[in-house]
Amino acid sequence: MRKNSRAVVVCVFIFIAFNLCEALYGPSSPVLQLNPSNFKSKGARSASAIESFALEQLETNIAPPEVTELTGPDAMEEKCGSVAICFVSFLPDILDSKAEGRNKYIQQLLSVAEKFKRNSYSYVWAAAGKQPDLEKRVGVGGYGYPALVALNVKKGAFAPLKSAFELDHIIEFVREAGLGGKGNLPLDGTPEIVKTEPWDGKDGEIIEEDEFSLEELMGEDAASKDEL
Repeated sequence: MRKNSRAVVVCVFIFIAFNLCEALYGPSSPVLQLNPSNFKSKGARSASAIESFALEQLETNIAPPEVTELTGPDAMEEKCGSVAICFVSFLPDILDSKAEGRNKYIQQLLSVAEKFKRNSYSYVWAAAGKQPDLEKRVGVGGYGYPALVALNVKKGAFAPLKSAFELDHIIEFVREAGLGGKGNLPLDGTPEIVKTEPWDGKDGEIIEEDEFSLEELMGEDAASKDEL
């Protein structure tokens, strides 16, 4: 089968041992296992025909795409540690977007994940300010939410989305990121990912603090002067 940077490499387990597939394409490559008794394709037996059949089966059996909240080092390792590209979104504070706005952003990312589900990509998100070291290293810097970066942990490189956080722009950004190299920047070290509480799916609540009236403040000041 041909290798293509824009298409997933599928190792078809028909009469070939799994270890051979792993040796040829590496342990992290997707492997589609087909029972030989069920392999009844009436098409050609050429490499290209088998590849087309395998990709059709992959399309049918592949797991639904996920967009995962980045809540700690374990999530970072699981979702971004071994994939070709990890797309990290930084979404506005829940007080700014409310649940409706945040869900809209996540739905956009799910649409993108569905479109590119054949590719070895993952998609994670973090609320504004929840992962400050990661934000600093990819140049988000505490402003400009929502933001999106393409991250390659193995190579220590990233590329930022420079256009608006809109579906068409995100799709084009993911497509260009898959071509590799264009606009990549060095990550400058390993980001420190902190544990955070997962979003509960609700609107945020404003925590009210005790307020002091002007009279109380002036009264205390006046009392201090009287004592002097």
